[in-house]
Amino acid sequence: MKREKELDKFDLKQLIGYSVDSEEQSKRFYGEFVEYGKGQLVPERFRSLMNDEELHKETLLGLHEELYGDRDYVVPQGEDLPPHEDFDSLENVENLLDALGKAIVNENNAIRIYQYMEEEYGEYSDLFGYLVSMEKGHLESLKEEKKLYEREANSTGKSGLLKDFWENIGLKGW
Repeated sequence: MKREKELDKFDLKQLIGYSVDSEEQSKRFYGEFVEYGKGQLVPERFRSLMNDEELHKETLLGLHEELYGDRDYVVPQGEDLPPHEDFDSLENVENLLDALGKAIVNENNAIRIYQYMEEEYGEYSDLFGYLVSMEKGHLESLKEEKKLYEREANSTGKSGLLKDFWENIGLKGW
């Protein structure tokens, strides 16, 4: 893995705070897919991602409490950290593909941070390695979801069972 030298400026407590905040923002974003998604499949698909992000956040808060005696994390500021994606409300997102693109960027950033933490903090490498694996799963899933939607967005003239399938997924109406 390429060394993330810019992350050397932050200690473990700061990186945990950044990661907790990132997981919370992702959870809220996926929650909007649950709330505003059409059909049955999209909301359920993103409910799973939302729940995963909550579990990741709670795991990190547990580590923070174990190491620092509380769950009062601080989110560090600095241009050397990957920026959290600006997740506009899905009510205002005109393009579902753009929203998924933002989620993909966020998952990539999470992977980078957790890989760094896995290498740098060996005593917790199993935990951070697990988070890397989970975020990679999210990333691949979102990429596939985006490809599927791109394919539908570029096709025309669907009717019958296939049209019903796309409406059930919830792509129509975004």
